[in-house]
Amino acid sequence: MLMQGITYNTTMGLVVGLIMILIPTFARTVAANKGRSISGWGWGFVFLGAFLGISGLHMMLTWPLEQIEGAFCCAVDNVTFGEPAAFYGLLTFIAGIAIIRAEEKAEKGLRELDLVATLRPLLYIAAAGGFGLVLFGIAGLHFGQWRPPEIEPVARLMAGSMIEPLMVFSMYVGTGIAAILSPFALTNKTVGRVFTVLVWFFGMAWVFLGLTLYYGHVGFFPYAFNQPLEYPQ
Repeated sequence: MLMQGITYNTTMGLVVGLIMILIPTFARTVAANKGRSISGWGWGFVFLGAFLGISGLHMMLTWPLEQIEGAFCCAVDNVTFGEPAAFYGLLTFIAGIAIIRAEEKAEKGLRELDLVATLRPLLYIAAAGGFGLVLFGIAGLHFGQWRPPEIEPVARLMAGSMIEPLMVFSMYVGTGIAAILSPFALTNKTVGRVFTVLVWFFGMAWVFLGLTLYYGHVGFFPYAFNQPLEYPQ
């Protein structure tokens, strides 16, 4: 049977977007905190980070990924998608645990709840990874990585144009810039506003991309199941 490569980046893309959208929502909740618990947010980040980290690690450590004929993505997906997913997934997982533990210590009276001090070291790590995302975006555009496969039912509508390559390029670069700004968004209002706009916009873009793949990756890689003469048995 023909190997189809790893195409479960459907939910991975959705989770990336959810993490990005939840970050400013969480920040606003903390800023307006009226004594309510924030551990639910922590557990949410734990779940999302665990899913993204585990799936990203599996993709990153699977060598080589099978190249799908007509697609320009899959042979190096373990680098361009698996590695960032593992990096930021595990980081989100640790951040969720840090939020939960910080609240537990505050409830016990051991120390005040200081999420800036708790999360800023992790955000410095996220910022370092952001430079990698920017370079991934540039390299993918330069080497033709972001061209849509013609067999994919949604992306093929943009085949032959620069719309999808530029969109994916902007998503990588925009997400990377947001990550670079994240440590400074906690205490600088101007940076915080720019950061919020970036994570909302590109978070929604990742969610949209993930949702299109829910349709596009079911039975269409590398051949559609409703075309039995083409699909090898």
